[in-house]
Amino acid sequence: MAQLAEVRRPRWKTEEVEDIAQHLREYPVVAVFDLRGLRANIIHEMRKRLRGSCVIRVSRKSLFLKACELAGRPELKKLVEDLQTPVGYILSKISSFQLSMILEKEKVPMFAKAGERADFDVWVSETNTGLPPGPILSDFGKLKIPTRIEGGQVWIAKDTKVASKGDEISPLLASMLVKLGVKSVLRGISILRAYEDGIILNASDLKIDVEAVGRQLAEA
Repeated sequence: MAQLAEVRRPRWKTEEVEDIAQHLREYPVVAVFDLRGLRANIIHEMRKRLRGSCVIRVSRKSLFLKACELAGRPELKKLVEDLQTPVGYILSKISSFQLSMILEKEKVPMFAKAGERADFDVWVSETNTGLPPGPILSDFGKLKIPTRIEGGQVWIAKDTKVASKGDEISPLLASMLVKLGVKSVLRGISILRAYEDGIILNASDLKIDVEAVGRQLAEA
């Protein structure tokens, strides 16, 4: 079995390199994104939303480098040669600036993990939590969320802001927000750098304040 696995593995690598190389020949814009902390369901969702205009791949850096050579685009190696973190790849037929804006708009609300920072002000609404009274009342108290008991269940007494944008989510708050079904972070794919028209663009180069540009054009 071990010998069979050794025979199959090189073929798998070769096929993947050839597949990536074919994409590199077909798509003029190539971007890389950080995989650290990125949940698999986000990548799956982005694949669906960008289907037709982009291809998203997750592959070893060594295989990507070989694919760059095979595709006759060795200049793309500069995208990843100095990166120490695992990355994914977006091969696109739309401009890197447009791609960056689409990815920013497509970020989806998710439950925060302890230690993450809120991406917007977080509120819990006046509602029946459906939770029975007990030790959880102490947790509500620690979080300064006013409650009342009605019909044998815990109600949140009024709309309450539990975190401001940029605040770190504590373990207790993260657990409570999951119980209440309240999401407090936006997650999606963020481009680290992209290659387009012979130029490597960093993440800061791709961030465009559309409203500010509009104001500048209006003033001009």
